[in-house]
Amino acid sequence: MKLAAFGLAACFAVGISSTCFPQGLNATQKFTDSEVVFDITGPYSNLTLTISGPNGLHASAHHRTGSPIIDLRKLGTVDDGDYLYHLTAATDEKVPDRSGLDNGRDGGPTTSMLKSVSTSGHFHVKGGAIVKYDPSAREDVKRQK
Repeated sequence: MKLAAFGLAACFAVGISSTCFPQGLNATQKFTDSEVVFDITGPYSNLTLTISGPNGLHASAHHRTGSPIIDLRKLGTVDDGDYLYHLTAATDEKVPDRSGLDNGRDGGPTTSMLKSVSTSGHFHVKGGAIVKYDPSAREDVKRQK
């Protein structure tokens, strides 16, 4: 019994960890001081942007064909800290729908659906504004005497 539970837990861990990697969505960050927006390259539709942050902040925006935009200042007070984003979309590629669910429409259950793609990441807010990430920046370390 313990072996079966361990195997099931390992499968869940692998499945959860794989959701964090980019999955084919060509999107470049175009953040301003308060707006989270992306430059979308490709034939995507039904884009959804979700953000979570400090003190229970959770926001979501949807756009049918372009980049959804979330302006943090419109959400109220912008707390300093780390924020996570997740952007999902559908491509024009069809994949088999194996659910077998009947949606109640004429013609019976659908046999295909649009392929889903996503990307995730994080950003930091300091002083109420999104901080631009500079990979060459180094933090000064003060030495104690």
